[in-house]
Amino acid sequence: MAALESETRQSYLVFACGSSWYAVPAEAAAEVVTFPELTRVPGSPPHLLGVFAHRGEVIPVVDMSLLVGGVTAGSRRAVLVRLPRGTLALTASSVAGVSPVQGPLEPLGPTGVHVHLRGPGKSGTRDVAVIDPEGLFDHLSQGA
Repeated sequence: MAALESETRQSYLVFACGSSWYAVPAEAAAEVVTFPELTRVPGSPPHLLGVFAHRGEVIPVVDMSLLVGGVTAGSRRAVLVRLPRGTLALTASSVAGVSPVQGPLEPLGPTGVHVHLRGPGKSGTRDVAVIDPEGLFDHLSQGA
C-alpha cells in the first residue's frame, strides 16, 4: 500500500487527447511541441501518425485517441515523453499543466494498451488515465 500512496502524491503533466484526459509523470514529460508535417512509416499501425526530427532525434508520434480505440483528435501538438530508451510524442489537444493525481491507479484493463493505463484517477475535477510510460513504450515496441 505504501508504494500506491507515494504514486498518488507524484506530480503529473495532465493533457487531453480528444475527449479523454491523460497524465504522465512530470519527470518523463520533456516538453510540449507543435510538430511539423510528419513522415509516414510504411506498414505502421494507424495510431502511429508518423515521425519527425526534433533536436537531432527522430520521434514517433502516437495518437492516443486512436491507440485506445477512439477517433483521431487531429491535433498538431504533442507531449514529448522522454525515457532512457527513447522519446515518444503523444498527441495532445489541450494541456492542463502539472498537478497531482488521486485515485487507486490500477490497470484499466487486462490486455493491450489498457494494461499501461492506470486509474481511475482524478486531477482536480477531471477524470484522468495515468500512462505508465515504460509500459507504453514496451507495448508500442512490440508492434501494437
